[in-house]
Amino acid sequence: MRIGTKVIIWTVFMIVLPVSGAELTPLDENLNGVGFEKIAYKYGVTVYKHKTSDNIRVAAEGTIAAPPDLVRAVLLDYASQKGNIARVSESVVLKNGPGWIVVYQHLNLPIISDRDFTLYVTWGADGENQWIVYRTANSLGLEERDGIVRVPFHHGSWQLVPLASGKATRLRFQAQLDLAGWLPKWLARSNAGREVPDLFASIRKLVAAR
Repeated sequence: MRIGTKVIIWTVFMIVLPVSGAELTPLDENLNGVGFEKIAYKYGVTVYKHKTSDNIRVAAEGTIAAPPDLVRAVLLDYASQKGNIARVSESVVLKNGPGWIVVYQHLNLPIISDRDFTLYVTWGADGENQWIVYRTANSLGLEERDGIVRVPFHHGSWQLVPLASGKATRLRFQAQLDLAGWLPKWLARSNAGREVPDLFASIRKLVAAR
């Protein structure tokens, strides 16, 4: 029996890529101590940018007045991000299993061409603290499309810590990506992180709607 290339790739991903490839800086470690510097504070969200990375590399911390289980459910509801998260033109879950999903996203960006990518997303918990990790898995997604630049590298994480006896959540977000295409890296880095507080605000609205 002939086994398709994509089936083989799926198998490899399931075996070797459960959590690797994204930052999970220990929650008791200050982001300033691992190369980040504070660049903004808005909507109760502190935004950081890495001082030496060649790619876009940002982080942020804030709180949401809801339990971690609810916040994580909203973060993993990729199908609902279109129309609710800025810049997301398409968000389609392609495949899912216990503790993982594969999702395709298409971003509508200002000035430059649209970008797209496929992510392999996993989640779990370390004691009472929860986490979500994602990384690019373009070989598992849709074919490249005219007019949209394929992002070759995008990985990141969400870390969730219960506050107020589990009634609220502290969030730490970290992401690193290469937008590729015609875009000077210095320009991409200089604009990195500007919309992260709006991302947190959108997540808070989605949580409140539940």
